[in-house]
Amino acid sequence: MVKRFRIGLLMHSPQWMGGIIYIQNLVKALNFLPPEERQTIEIYLLVGSDIKQEFYQDLLPIVDKVCIENCLNANLYNRLCRKIGRFFPLVRNIIGRGLIQVANRESLNFIYPLNIFGISWKFSCDYAVWIPDFQYKYFPELFKNTSNLNQIFADVAQKKLKLVLSSQIAEKDFKKFFPDSKPKTFVLNFRTIIPEECFDRKPEFVIKKYGLPDKFFLVSNQFWVHKNHRLVFESLAILKNKYNILPNIVCTGSLYDSRSPSYTKKILKYIQESGLQNQIKILGLIPRNDQIQLMRQCLAVIQPSLFEGWSTVVEDARSLGKTLILSEIPVHLEQNPPQTIFFDPNSAEDLADKITMLLPKLSPGSNCQLEITKEMNSINYQIFAKNFIKIATHNII
Repeated sequence: MVKRFRIGLLMHSPQWMGGIIYIQNLVKALNFLPPEERQTIEIYLLVGSDIKQEFYQDLLPIVDKVCIENCLNANLYNRLCRKIGRFFPLVRNIIGRGLIQVANRESLNFIYPLNIFGISWKFSCDYAVWIPDFQYKYFPELFKNTSNLNQIFADVAQKKLKLVLSSQIAEKDFKKFFPDSKPKTFVLNFRTIIPEECFDRKPEFVIKKYGLPDKFFLVSNQFWVHKNHRLVFESLAILKNKYNILPNIVCTGSLYDSRSPSYTKKILKYIQESGLQNQIKILGLIPRNDQIQLMRQCLAVIQPSLFEGWSTVVEDARSLGKTLILSEIPVHLEQNPPQTIFFDPNSAEDLADKITMLLPKLSPGSNCQLEITKEMNSINYQIFAKNFIKIATHNII
């Protein structure tokens, strides 16, 4: 009997929902592999002990094993150890033993995505690092210590390892910022998985659940500074004050930015001072299935980010056939979904103009003709999964 290739997928950092959704989608995509290919691998989900079970509950039937690990916990002790390990290699080797022991205990062949911040590289199995983007190079003001970050990335650049990047733009950035780098780079454009049961439900139930109007634009981003919520609300103020146009905006996503803890308070203050509180509904972090139903119902999705690695929101909207109003940044141009209008992410006036132009043409609710069919979804997921397996099994020696 041929031994199956055992893959360990890491799910940790509960503060970063983008990373959790990334792993959720990867696990689900692997389950779309043809049976003869799926049978050649085993999927081990390595979960931080502080991750809520609701984030991996629906993955339990499709993985081979779930390992709940304290060493992946984002508690104060682990965070402190990783921080120290960034600067002291000897300490790094000591504090990295937890995950190394897990890999040995479970006889893993490959681990992904390995954290680059203060961990050991002394694994007996293969692994790959994932870097979504190089935001710190473009927006250093959002980071406390860019010189430390740059040193960490420079260390990675000097190691012969597998490095996964989410876009062609990110790969170009890596080679631009670290021209003599040693890693073997791979671009893995991820796809999001829309649960089939979402297409069997109607959005009206979720609309009533949250007390929302029938017509609204949706912004589904964590309230981080670079997600650029402020510009959306400034465009609403322009529409209200200049043209008496009063569109509604619904926002989902975590309200906390660890890099700028006061940001959400400033946003809420602006909404109040601008008299926009009746037009904006902020829901915070909600169940993913509810978020999908809101996206199906909305007039259009607004994605105003100043920077992205590869936007999950864009991929969700693509699968649901929704109109997108996208900030004109390189990665959004690379993703290039259909039914998209681009706007200048530094101009509230431009966004207001685009909303005004689109409003008469948009209708709320799902469109069965535009939502990607089950068969097309299956093809996209298989491509994603097969590209990942190529990376996992690639020999760089």
